[in-house]
Amino acid sequence: MLPRLTIWLILFAPLIVFAQKKEAEQSNYISQPNRIEFNIQDSDTEFTVIGGEEEGLLVVVETYERVGKGYKWILHMVDTTLNVQWTRLITVPYESRFRGYDYYNGSFYLLFNESRYQTVDLMVYTIDVSTTRVEEVKISTVFPVQLSEFEVLGNSILLGGYVNTRPVMITYDLDEQVPRVIPGFYGNNNDILKLITDDEAEVFTVITSERMRNKKNSIRARTYTSTGTLIQDNMINPEEKNLIDGASTNFFGGFQYVVGTYSKKSSMYSKGLYLSKFLNGRQQFVKYYAYADLNNFFGYMKERRESRIKERIKRKAEKGKKPNFSYQLVVHDIIQREDAYILIAEAYYTRYSGYSSSSPFYGGYGGYGGYNTGFLGYKYTHAIVVAFDKAGNIIWDNNFAIDDVVTYSLDEFVTVNTYEDKIVLMYLDENEIRTKVISGNEIIEGKTINPVRLTYENDELRSRDPEVEGLDEWYGNTLFAYGEQRIYNGIRTTGETNRRIFYINKIEYHVDVKPN
Repeated sequence: MLPRLTIWLILFAPLIVFAQKKEAEQSNYISQPNRIEFNIQDSDTEFTVIGGEEEGLLVVVETYERVGKGYKWILHMVDTTLNVQWTRLITVPYESRFRGYDYYNGSFYLLFNESRYQTVDLMVYTIDVSTTRVEEVKISTVFPVQLSEFEVLGNSILLGGYVNTRPVMITYDLDEQVPRVIPGFYGNNNDILKLITDDEAEVFTVITSERMRNKKNSIRARTYTSTGTLIQDNMINPEEKNLIDGASTNFFGGFQYVVGTYSKKSSMYSKGLYLSKFLNGRQQFVKYYAYADLNNFFGYMKERRESRIKERIKRKAEKGKKPNFSYQLVVHDIIQREDAYILIAEAYYTRYSGYSSSSPFYGGYGGYGGYNTGFLGYKYTHAIVVAFDKAGNIIWDNNFAIDDVVTYSLDEFVTVNTYEDKIVLMYLDENEIRTKVISGNEIIEGKTINPVRLTYENDELRSRDPEVEGLDEWYGNTLFAYGEQRIYNGIRTTGETNRRIFYINKIEYHVDVKPN
């Protein structure tokens, strides 16, 4: 599990009024067996939900109620049926700032800066699920660090970030209570892209972008033990390409694959995908695939538009050329399944005021319509799923359309789950769970829409907060959806007619069962 850094759930953000839509086909594979609601009494209350695998979920409720020397925070531990098992209160110092969280081996970890105005002193609250015991660990990084990464692995806390715009990685031994700076990161020519942990092997890999002498970028994957001892250092020789980002497989038996996107020049708009293989620190190959090489990359478009694009690709191919498509992608971690390595990435373009970005894929500049500082967010268009064999050849590819989703931070929006030869793609938007089930090039179930289930039969959703809505992986074939809703129920004989709540729904997919 790779939890994101702090997700601030701002409950006083403007509400979106729920509108009636045309009935859409619902998935035969999705169920919502459980739901829990928390009443919202104070507009300043903020919620964070942290997955704890089969132990359950930790619901962190931040309030601004003053208690002694700090604010009262409420911790609710709910089990896999969404029943509250226990509740604890903690006091968080007034000047502290919530920075991140993690779950590891039966405990939750909450990371804070001790002060909002300095980044040297950190606090970590550890919460043991079985005993409900809460302990506080204080960490000094010695120098100020702007944190971007936080993970717990083995007996170490892993911290990543920047010092004076230069990257740094730190391990903190929980027994010795000593921070250690990992050498080799502090420089002007590199950036931390990903921190990937392997809980079973207790190793982690740091993916960095490395600036080369020709002013292009390469990708480097360094794997360490949980205490920060270097195991292997793999840097791709990109030939004449510019590598934008990357993700790697877990390091095993000397093998490691790195996959990502590339461009021809020093541009952040990619032209296609690459896959590189390393064996015992030596690069075996790096292979490149333009977006035009994929069979289903443009399948998210309307049929006529996709046909025009494919016809253009065909005409270019007859002349020995390839069309120039440019995209920006958010690359997920690699999924390894039998003899295949599966890449998932989400395409988006950056929106600015003052121009229309109707074509995010032609030409050399992607969706960028010229210089304009009026940033309007990132518009997601679709996700791609590409399977490679061990030799780096594409086995199959597929796609999943993302409809009219705009965010102001770049995150992995689509959740991806596998069962045998099937892949389930899901995202939550406008109180709807949107799903597609594929198997290789085939579509097992086309895009479906399941409304988030409400608690009572006569509940009516009146509004939702778009800033407080999400879908995350949990355990096995289970996910959880969360968000804020305003609900009206004029028939209920108990409780209030109108209620404002924070909800969590348990989501299960059952692709092993044939639909009715």
